[in-house]
Amino acid sequence: MSKPVEPCPSEPVEIIKGGDRPALLLCDHAGHEVPRAVGDLGISRDNLTRHIGWDIGAAAVTRRLASRLGATALLNHVSRLVIDVNRRPRTPTSIPAVSDGCVVPGNEGLDESEVDRRIRDYFLPYHRAIARGIARFRRGGRIPVLVAVHSFTPHLNGEDRPWPIGVLWRGDRRLAGPVLEALRRRPNLLVGDNQPYSGQREFGFTITFHAQRTRLPHIMFEIRQDEIADARGAAAYATLIGDCLEPALADAALYTIFDGDNLPESGGIRAWRHAGHISPLG
Repeated sequence: MSKPVEPCPSEPVEIIKGGDRPALLLCDHAGHEVPRAVGDLGISRDNLTRHIGWDIGAAAVTRRLASRLGATALLNHVSRLVIDVNRRPRTPTSIPAVSDGCVVPGNEGLDESEVDRRIRDYFLPYHRAIARGIARFRRGGRIPVLVAVHSFTPHLNGEDRPWPIGVLWRGDRRLAGPVLEALRRRPNLLVGDNQPYSGQREFGFTITFHAQRTRLPHIMFEIRQDEIADARGAAAYATLIGDCLEPALADAALYTIFDGDNLPESGGIRAWRHAGHISPLG
């Protein structure tokens, strides 16, 4: 499968400033950059640029969708193998020593100071950028919508994953419900409802913390990587998602705080400011 070439931003967190729409597009795994301070992680570039290193095609979809919707987008370009910004720090998948069978020597046996440094230098800046984006809308008296864009490999653990696109949700279906209905009206499109991952069990850190914990309207898209591995496919899916999102985003009633329960039963969502006992900076 060919891999799209994404522009290399000057900063690990890329912010695309859109129009006035109260929405933030989030791309947790937009790039596969390994900062010089980390080294090469001890793996080949071929491994770094496959799905274990980033979400192939997700950045291209996010950029096009930001333009289509007139919304601000935030893209994290540090590889998920350096530290996964969509995982709570100090959990086993935050800085993986093994990912889909690939051993990552540069992540084995890290001391506390290096873990702290990666949290401080590569995890916190992205989440601070999201928090600031939300705060700008809230200060203006508006409730923003969060739209997360991810991609997934067509095969995992010996199983085929037939859904070209999936929508994840838990509790708050104000966006997921109408978007799923709109996608299902498309002919010959197999739509994953909480597939290939279930939002009922695990949503990842970003949406759980920034949207579900605070009850903001939100949605997460998962797109199969072979569908968006080139510019043409990414453009087609940005158009598809935009067509399905636009009517729901036009509903003024969406921009309110959710009054139901949408957090996992286990709870335990700690503040990112104190993740790994790192003091907030700035």
